[in-house]
Amino acid sequence: MKASSFPRSAVGFHVVALVFFSGCAAALVQESQVLGGRRGMVGLGVTVAAVGLGLLSLHAALVLSRARALTVLASHARVGTYVQLLMAMGVLGLLGLHLLYTEGRPALGTFCLGLAAWLGAMGLRLVPALFLAGDGFFDSLGRRTRFSELEWFSLGRQEGEVPRVLLQVGRGLALHLEARLAEAEVGAVRGKLLQAGLASRPGRP
Repeated sequence: MKASSFPRSAVGFHVVALVFFSGCAAALVQESQVLGGRRGMVGLGVTVAAVGLGLLSLHAALVLSRARALTVLASHARVGTYVQLLMAMGVLGLLGLHLLYTEGRPALGTFCLGLAAWLGAMGLRLVPALFLAGDGFFDSLGRRTRFSELEWFSLGRQEGEVPRVLLQVGRGLALHLEARLAEAEVGAVRGKLLQAGLASRPGRP
């Protein structure tokens, strides 16, 4: 577990993503106006997606920058999730190249390639996916799960693939957060959750 610090890499990534998707939105509008008709309408629809991703990155950058001292947790997804992610990246990458070099639609092609890179950075954990703060958890998109909203946690070792420890936290019967941690993270996370007053439950295998 890395020491608490300002999450420079995550905030920097989201600032770059904000600039990129904002530029894509402007370029897509211009390209749609030139094309017109059905192809232009498709471009405008993608423009909405670009604006949405830009706003998502802006929100994440603001929330994480205000949080300041965060501890990065080495969280991991399941192997199947990585496979699906790589497939999606491959499809977007091929589509982007096709649009750039065959269809002559540079704005849309660039957006597809950028989206593939954005998904890869987030999904492959090139950007930290989970942070531990003094009052709760933050994910890479700036979503917060406060300790005050929780009652219990469980830590259960999972065999197979690469051995990980499944962390679950919730309130009553509701599960609020689930993450797969490296074993080196477990002791510090357990101590923090117990200190916050959460009850420990047996982890599921």
